[in-house]
Amino acid sequence: MSAPLIHTQVDRRDGDDVWFHFTLSQLPDSPWKLHFCLPRQIDASSVEGGTLERQSGSYKVLVPQDGGSELRFCCRSTPIKRNSDLPQGFFLSLGDTGSGPQLLPVTLASQALGLPPLPATAPELPEVEAANGIVPQPAHLRLPEGNFRLAERAHVSGPLPLGPLLAHFNELTGLALSQDHDAEIHLVEAPLAPEAYQLSISPREVVIQAAGEAGWRHGLVSLAQWALQHGESLPCLELRDEPRFGFRGIFLDCSRHFHSIATIKRLLKQMSLFKFNRFHWHLTDDEGWRLEIKAFPQLTEVAAWRGHGLAVAPQLSGGPDPYGGYYTQSEVRELVAYATGLGITIIPEIDIPGHCHAAIKALPALLREEADSSRYLSVQFFDDNVLNPALPGTYEFLDKVMEEVCALFPGEQIHMGGDEVPHGVWTDSPACRQLMQQEGYQDCRELQGHVLRHCQQYLAARGKKMLGWEEILHGDKVSRDATVFAWTSFQAGLDAASQGYPVVMAPAQQLYLDQAYNHDYQEPGLYWAGPVSLEQVYACDPAPIDFHANDNILGVLSPLWSEQIISRDRLDYMLFPRLLATAEVAWSAPAHKSWEHFVARLPGQLQILSQLQVRYRVPQR
Repeated sequence: MSAPLIHTQVDRRDGDDVWFHFTLSQLPDSPWKLHFCLPRQIDASSVEGGTLERQSGSYKVLVPQDGGSELRFCCRSTPIKRNSDLPQGFFLSLGDTGSGPQLLPVTLASQALGLPPLPATAPELPEVEAANGIVPQPAHLRLPEGNFRLAERAHVSGPLPLGPLLAHFNELTGLALSQDHDAEIHLVEAPLAPEAYQLSISPREVVIQAAGEAGWRHGLVSLAQWALQHGESLPCLELRDEPRFGFRGIFLDCSRHFHSIATIKRLLKQMSLFKFNRFHWHLTDDEGWRLEIKAFPQLTEVAAWRGHGLAVAPQLSGGPDPYGGYYTQSEVRELVAYATGLGITIIPEIDIPGHCHAAIKALPALLREEADSSRYLSVQFFDDNVLNPALPGTYEFLDKVMEEVCALFPGEQIHMGGDEVPHGVWTDSPACRQLMQQEGYQDCRELQGHVLRHCQQYLAARGKKMLGWEEILHGDKVSRDATVFAWTSFQAGLDAASQGYPVVMAPAQQLYLDQAYNHDYQEPGLYWAGPVSLEQVYACDPAPIDFHANDNILGVLSPLWSEQIISRDRLDYMLFPRLLATAEVAWSAPAHKSWEHFVARLPGQLQILSQLQVRYRVPQR
């Protein structure tokens, strides 16, 4: 039997209401249901030619009427503007044959977005003369005359064992530097700030001065960039530098799509080349739980996988086959040790109390209140993804998860999410009503503060600090020891800093790397806060000079959410070259930044990325 075919098109737009039309052929004779994924909510009353049987998150099931081959439906108030918005992951389920339903793949024969032809695209970069340089831009750099020959097996001297630092340098450059007294490269102690360094390249030698390991690492990284651009004959330079912010982070969502340990190690190495020092690891969300928790094996046996007939349905890219994965505790320890060797601290995120669909599916007896009749819908269209702050099981779950997370991650910072708890949650929960009466709470949002305060106190008792998205302030229960990650707007970060909270700036309109680069409907990426061009990232100033609470702004985070990151190539494309702009935002003072100068240095940096086999997006000129 030939695989069924489907033609899909957007055939009508009424403002932001969008009508889809599906036409199927080569259909089986027996009754069937059409399964697919679409990151929008279907208006059930709009379906023509069939009925909507189920939708959860992005997963949809349509049942035709009388075996018909055409289906139409409307998604209301949710614009469809890009090819990446269109449905995918089609398959049919047929009647039960005794061993379960038969599944048939569906071939997508055509898709039509229904938009006019694209206009000509303007150049993304100004015309400037290329110039080799360092990213992020150093505070002071001078280029005296002369060159230094960097031998493939040069010797390095220093006041401590340099094995890990040199291994990092050698991995980046392909050279084989080793520690020896008969040295051409000297690491020297100097009374500088902890991350500051001075790099001097003369015709005779290379000298890196710093107070300790962090500064020497930065100096070696700058030397590595210089070597990757120039080969063995390095132009002389004199460089003095230190970072503007102590927190310089990249975020990767491994819940929506699973990324291997090898891919994460590769990203960590890339981050180290541009002097990032925090990796924010998003390990749990509605679509998957990725961290082994020995107290609850169901979290990885059940919640780490999605597919047809599984507790977590197909989501995002869809398809019937089981999809997912998780990180064992031994893999986590290995990754933490690897990151530490690169000067990077891993910050794990366990996202609660929202974004818990997968966890609730894995532990229903612990995390569900049968009498709760609250009705809500999350931003990602889940109606069952929020922990109940009034259930004893919620705290049993949280305490055991936090206990193991604290043991796995030696850094002092643990991120507990706190974002996007939907309206309507907990309103019709008898247990929540009782808790609110007991505590004297007047607003359901106080329940969010209640559970997050518990997490903050639990972590503090173990020497950890709680981090969270800006919504951790909802309910006004979290103390000012908690760090706020501002994501909805730049102003949200300024407001939190003004209230005395430490803040990491991550405004989506300037620093979210899952947003598309431009308005081209063929360009991959989301666009609810975008597009976010290379220039927009570069223009971000996390702490304006006239802001009165600048000391509360710790630094910068650029998140890459993974709803559409289905491969390593796509990950590279969305990250680079924007990650280079974030590096300069996080490290370089505004007085030392210039868009034109950054563009001039970009060709040399893209050359480095090519040597590292990074499949970056080529800026349009």
